[in-house]
Amino acid sequence: MSVIDRLTQLIFNIYEAYTVALFIRDRETLRCISSVTFSHGFDKDRLISVEGTLPGWVIKHNQPLIIPNFDKDESTLGYYSGDEDIKSFMGYPMGTDGIIVVDSKKKWVFTDKEKKILSGFAALINEEIEREKKLSDIEEQMNYLLDEKRIFSLFNYILSSQASIKDILKESLHISAADLCFIGIEFNGDMVIHDIVGASEEDYLKKICMTKSCIATMVLDKGRELLLPHDSGLFREKPLFFPNEKIKARQFFGFPLIMDDIIFGAVGFASVSDSRLLDKSISVLRNIAMFLSMYYSSLWWRREYEKIKNVEPVTESIHFSRFIRLLAAMIEKGKKLCILSIRLKFIEEFNKRMGIEATDKVLRKVFHIIRECSGNNALITRKSGGHFYVLLDIRDRPNADNIIRVINLIVHKNITEGKTMDIKDIIDSGLAYFPEDSNNIWGLIETADRKKSDKT
Repeated sequence: MSVIDRLTQLIFNIYEAYTVALFIRDRETLRCISSVTFSHGFDKDRLISVEGTLPGWVIKHNQPLIIPNFDKDESTLGYYSGDEDIKSFMGYPMGTDGIIVVDSKKKWVFTDKEKKILSGFAALINEEIEREKKLSDIEEQMNYLLDEKRIFSLFNYILSSQASIKDILKESLHISAADLCFIGIEFNGDMVIHDIVGASEEDYLKKICMTKSCIATMVLDKGRELLLPHDSGLFREKPLFFPNEKIKARQFFGFPLIMDDIIFGAVGFASVSDSRLLDKSISVLRNIAMFLSMYYSSLWWRREYEKIKNVEPVTESIHFSRFIRLLAAMIEKGKKLCILSIRLKFIEEFNKRMGIEATDKVLRKVFHIIRECSGNNALITRKSGGHFYVLLDIRDRPNADNIIRVINLIVHKNITEGKTMDIKDIIDSGLAYFPEDSNNIWGLIETADRKKSDKT
């Protein structure tokens, strides 16, 4: 039994009452938090209206009320379901948010003396309510911190593949009291639903939300977080994701995903029922959005690193070192192959006159010409400047001479067209065969650099 329940029992015994009850105001109703009664018609779960009841009068006026000879309709008490033959009533306020009610089946049992005694109990109970409220708030905050800690610990597990983004979203549903949450990533000016929990993946996952036409993209539209209250008028104007969708949002919290001051997506939390999102969760959800931003940014950088690690940045051909390792592996397996050497003789002079940007553009164009001519099975690298090597396996080896000839023709046509420089000497090209010309890597490279194709 709690302290408040023991105090209620003590008041009941002191006044030899029929019913003693403590009520707390909740908007326009009173909710019972403790009671002792002889009545079978007293319902502790019944909510009493503030308007039109005697307990409500005490709350509204914040004044004690004694009716020593109760002759009113008992419905004005509000807490009985039928006639109890009550003869006396006393109510004492506990500030503007609470009240103690005491009634009796005897007349004239409540006087100013009893009212004064009850005032002492009211002060004690009010202090205990505040103390319990503080303890409850502390306990709730502790639970909230534990929830927050659990969510953020999942980010560590994600990195080791022991958890997923969906695990984060599921925990976020719990902490925000949302019905659904999603992650959207910007795509060509619109937004793609990347992950979703609380709604059918079949209906929403990987679907495109058009910007300016739905609630979900408003974070991208506005470039900042969006906190829409329950039953905001915007929900009547816009759908959450798509026109004519099955779900109807009632409340929405949205937070941007940011990388280098660029908003690349959003994480959103929505209520589609009468339940409300928890305002106290906003700071945690904001932190979750920050961690998700960092996570997706790290994924992007990791992909870019893998890309940079395997390809050279100007032309996106493979790095020379990787080219050599692949060539060595093919030689070790004894595969017949051919190495093409293609060197742009004009590139240094072109770079001096036209600049780095124009030179890089030419190098990219040459790479794509080589790729188009040599096919998808070929491995292409740029060693330095305008010097490319192409590795052809046994399937393309018989066409090596023709490939070089076509590359020469197309490069000459594309490079000289519309150029302000007078370019006459375009390409040095050569080839070498394994194992005919050499049986080792560097022998093949040297041979390809000096041996001209017969059909050049």
